[in-house]
Amino acid sequence: MHLSLLQSLASGLTAFPLLGAASKPGPTIYHIPSTPQNGTAQAQLISSASGFDAPKATPITNSSFDWWYFDVASNNPADLASITIVFFTTTQQGFPFTESSSATPVRISGTYSNGTLWDLTLDGDGSGATVVVDGEATSGNWSSGVTWHATSTSNYLITLDTPRLKGAITFQSVAPAHLPCGADAPGQNLEVGPRIGWANAIPDANSSVRLNITGTVLAFDGLGYHDKNWSDLPFTTNVASWYWGHARVGPLSIVWFDFLDLEGNESVSVYVSRNNTIVTASCSPGSIQVRPTGSTEQAAYPPVVSNPDPAGYRIEIVGGLALNISVLVPAVPTNPFYTRSIGTISTMVDGKFYSGRALFEQFKLVQS
Repeated sequence: MHLSLLQSLASGLTAFPLLGAASKPGPTIYHIPSTPQNGTAQAQLISSASGFDAPKATPITNSSFDWWYFDVASNNPADLASITIVFFTTTQQGFPFTESSSATPVRISGTYSNGTLWDLTLDGDGSGATVVVDGEATSGNWSSGVTWHATSTSNYLITLDTPRLKGAITFQSVAPAHLPCGADAPGQNLEVGPRIGWANAIPDANSSVRLNITGTVLAFDGLGYHDKNWSDLPFTTNVASWYWGHARVGPLSIVWFDFLDLEGNESVSVYVSRNNTIVTASCSPGSIQVRPTGSTEQAAYPPVVSNPDPAGYRIEIVGGLALNISVLVPAVPTNPFYTRSIGTISTMVDGKFYSGRALFEQFKLVQS
C-alpha cells in the first residue's frame, strides 16, 4: 500500500482511490494522523450507497471524534468472559475518555471467565491509522499490532499481535446491519442524537475469541457486536446521558439507544431481529424506553454523576416486548461518568420465558 508515501502526502485525513479496472472503482485509502489536524471537521449524517464502515468525521480535530467499536461476550451462563476493542480517532478534547495523548489509540478491555477485569490502551508507533474501503469490504490498521479485516458488513476478523496480546477474534453476523431509524439504505438519517452519527454493521454475531494475554489464555465463543459513532463536535457538547446495549435472548437479537441531550431532549433507537430478518428498526419517539433499576439512587432518571451505577435496566419496546436486565460484572474500570457491564436479560417471546446475555453501557455527564 506504500504507506510511507501515503503518510507523507496526508494532511488531516487523506482519501484517494487506487487505480483499478474501469468497470469497478478501486479501493479508497484513508489515512488518519496520530495528531489532531487544523480546520473544521465535517460529519457525514446522511447515509450513502457504499462505505458503511468508512471514516465519517474528517479531519480529526480537537473538536471531533470517530471510532470503530467491537465486543464479544460469552453466551455461556456460567462464563463471564468478554472483550471490547475500540479503534479511536479522536483526542481527549473530542472524547475525554480515551486516556491517551495519541489521536489514534486502541482501547482494549475484557473480563476473564471468573469476571476479573483487565484493560490496556495502545498508542501505536506514531504513524496513525489507515482504513481501506472497497465497497462494503474494509480493513483498519492502527499501527499498534491490532487490525481488522472485513469482506462485508457480515464477516470481520480482528488480529492482535502485540507484546501483551496475541490471537484473533472472528465475527459472523446473524442479524442485518442497520442505521438509527431503519435498515441500511442510501439517503437515511445517521443521527442517533444531536450531531452524533451511528452505524451498526453487526447487531449480533456468532463470535470466537482466541487470545493469549501475557501467557494467560482467554478462549470463548459468544455473541459479537460491531458499530461506529462519530461527530464533528466534542462528545460533551451534546451528551447528558445515554443508555446503549445489545443482547441475544431466545430467538431475538436486540440493540437499543436511549439518549438525553443537555437540554433534556430524548432521542431513541430500537432494533429487533429474528432469524436474520429485521422485525423492528425505529427512531420514532416512544418506540423504546430504557430506564435504570435498583435502589432509589441507582434508578434515578435522568441520571447524574453522583448516582451509583444501576443494578439493571427495564426496557420496553413498542408492540409489547418488555425486557429486564441484571448487571453481573463491570466490563471496564470504575469511572464516575461511564460504566460498561455484562448482564443477564430476560423476556417472554411467544408465551415462552427466555434468559440470555447482554452487554451494555451508561454515560452520565451532568453533575446535578
